Amino acid sequence: MISIRPDTLDTADGVGQASWFASLGAAHQALVRATAVERSVAAGDPVARTGEASSHWIGVVRGFLHMSVTAPDGTETALHYLRDGEWGGEGSILKREPRRYDVVAVQPSRVCLVPADTFDRLHAESIAFNHFLLSNLNERMSVVTGLLEAARLQKPDVRVARCLAMLVAGHPSSRLTLAQHQLANLCGLSRQRTNSALRNLKLKGLLRLEGQCIHITSAQSMSAYSG
Repeated sequence: MISIRPDTLDTADGVGQASWFASLGAAHQALVRATAVERSVAAGDPVARTGEASSHWIGVVRGFLHMSVTAPDGTETALHYLRDGEWGGEGSILKREPRRYDVVAVQPSRVCLVPADTFDRLHAESIAFNHFLLSNLNERMSVVTGLLEAARLQKPDVRVARCLAMLVAGHPSSRLTLAQHQLANLCGLSRQRTNSALRNLKLKGLLRLEGQCIHITSAQSMSAYSG
């Protein structure tokens, strides 16, 4: 189990930037500020592990987190990514079950951890908070549906384009720092086929490649790409 040492934590100043925080009443805001903490994690460090108690709701103040599951043979499958301002892990808390996936930092990140007890109280008492949760879950379901559609019905180039469009959707920055094997996991493709798709999308002017950095030239065009 991952232990969160007190000396690695700071007060959660970044939580005030969360879109849902402003909608809370004064008492609930005070509760969150009193109980939430922030933690810096290096690239490759775990934030949560499969099988652990779901003790915190996880938000990204800045950075990039990878949510994945690993098969008994060691094969890793990406489920989702969390970027700046995004929150995840509420499903495990709502169902009161252990984590069913790993959450690992893709790059140096700053995360906000809201204790499950605080989350439960907000869920029980705040209509505005529940509106956010419903919207958050609906958006994630839309992403999963889109990925399933692309995986089963679309060509590999389109699958990669849909994944990239998903990763930059709703964010001011169209720059992704993401290893190609991680993108391949999310797309459900081999690394070689993903690299080929990236080259094809680059030739079409939809992105630029600089090492592990992928610059999306037009999120709208990437989302609409059909091969």
